[in-house]
Amino acid sequence: MPNRTAAATSQNSLNRTYTQASEQLQRQAYSTHLLAERFRTQYRRRLESWLHQRARLERRARTPDPEADALRAEHESLGRELAVLQARLKRLDAAARQLDLVCNYLLSTDPQAPEPSLADNSEAAMPLRIIQAQEGERQRLAEDVHDGPAQILTNAIFQVEYLDRVMDDSPRAAHAELGFLRTMLRDGLDDVRAFITELRPPAVDVGLARALTDKAADFADRHGIQVDVAVNGIDAHLTPGAKASVLRIAGEALQNVRKHAEASQVVIGLEGDTLTIADNGRGFDVMRLASGVTQSFGLQFMRERAELMGASLQVESRQGEGTRILIRLPDSKP
Repeated sequence: MPNRTAAATSQNSLNRTYTQASEQLQRQAYSTHLLAERFRTQYRRRLESWLHQRARLERRARTPDPEADALRAEHESLGRELAVLQARLKRLDAAARQLDLVCNYLLSTDPQAPEPSLADNSEAAMPLRIIQAQEGERQRLAEDVHDGPAQILTNAIFQVEYLDRVMDDSPRAAHAELGFLRTMLRDGLDDVRAFITELRPPAVDVGLARALTDKAADFADRHGIQVDVAVNGIDAHLTPGAKASVLRIAGEALQNVRKHAEASQVVIGLEGDTLTIADNGRGFDVMRLASGVTQSFGLQFMRERAELMGASLQVESRQGEGTRILIRLPDSKP
């Protein structure tokens, strides 16, 4: 009888210790989420300041202004600061997600539950990687909406307030500002339509080759960047699910070209089992990206999509020589 009592006491002690560890980790995860959200709010304030400065620079570019150089230097300095803050925000979000995964792991009653390693490529870790990809995609979309349409509406409010002040005294200036406001709102509407398109399931029932051609034509019409597509035979390589992923990756690659490349032409081609998306833009330093000095949520999104469908993605780029995205397609056709 005493042995049973001692064993029960020992078991209760072990249970309490495990519960305390789980609860402590839950509190830490909750605290990290709160701090990440506070950091995100502060980051967005700095971002809004930077975007407001950019709008002022665009307005001043139309007329000589001796203060424009100082404002431009301040704008560039703030931009460099934002790049550092963005990287830190990404790390905070990643840490919070990792803590969530560890909490779920501790609270699981399955004795065979896989360890929560986001770097694990095993089949057991695939559900964790899918969750990470979904959360990353939601975060990316939230940032795009905030940096795009939400910021355009914020700047539009500034423009309307300015128009209200100068309408009576400076009708010529007011007319010019109305033109700027019209262009801004049209750009915002285009962004909203693009987000709606991104949220819809990819239309690959007509075939991936046709879907890529249609997406390229729509992109060229919207943004004035020529896109040539030559992917005959690509549908023979892929399952419907993989086709949808490839279409998403191609769409993200085109958006990266629009936002960053300053390119006039994009070529989407198929060579054997490798899909290539190449632009003639300004390119970038791949080593800086690999070292973590710079961050690209778009490239991370594409790489995660490729890995989840069993493909691999490689980036080739040099400053001034354009960029090539190479996707080694999986042989998944039944």
